[in-house]
Amino acid sequence: MNKKTFLSLFSGIDEFLIASLFDDISLCETIDYPIETKIFYPPSVWKILEMRHIFSNLSFICKGLNDYSERKNIIIFPKDFEKEDMVSSIIYFKIDCTNKFKTLEHKDFLGTIMSLGFKRDYLGDLIIKDNVCYSITTKEFFKIISDNISHINKIPVSISEVTSLEIPEFNFKEIINTISSLRLDSIISACIPTLSRNEATLLIEKGDILVNYITIKDKSFNIKEKDIISIKKYGKYIFEQTLNITKKDKIKILLKKYI
Repeated sequence: MNKKTFLSLFSGIDEFLIASLFDDISLCETIDYPIETKIFYPPSVWKILEMRHIFSNLSFICKGLNDYSERKNIIIFPKDFEKEDMVSSIIYFKIDCTNKFKTLEHKDFLGTIMSLGFKRDYLGDLIIKDNVCYSITTKEFFKIISDNISHINKIPVSISEVTSLEIPEFNFKEIINTISSLRLDSIISACIPTLSRNEATLLIEKGDILVNYITIKDKSFNIKEKDIISIKKYGKYIFEQTLNITKKDKIKILLKKYI
């Protein structure tokens, strides 16, 4: 597949990100050996790689902070390569800012890391629990973080590697609702029960709805399980699963809202 065709699969996404991924894929094909991206890609990229058989000779492993991560690093490898032989440069880590005086927020940790000159794409998701920030990056960027961050908002921190088992879950509020179809306007109304179907349609038409980080203005767009729906001013949701079909042919669904 040539570069132009590959880029066309990811319309609306930063061309630099996709070009970087194409270069890594091309290198993997050339050397016939696994390549791990430095970039942590959004769902609008890694979902396409997971769901579509774009390259018959390659496989992809997409890895984030945990199962609900949005940003994922991608390992590209020849299909005949033994997965057990692959070595990853991924580091799970925590920044511990435990103190009695001040509660730090997501923006405090992310802002401090970004002040080192990082591109946001070189870091996975962040989970904050009790003044401890958990995240994921490559060995190269973990060293930069651990060597250069000693305080956040004047509070001393300690930085250390952790295992994937130590990573906490995201906080979600579960929403169970019944809808007539899996169209985007129906899903939006289920996410926000106070909205009418017409009000949901207006949000869509205004461009206030993103599905997997891509603006969708088609109210009849079909939503699939695990899709991430971002609604301006209302928050972010995951369409977790279809639970069952009711006797009146309605669809009972489970949504999860990030909190």
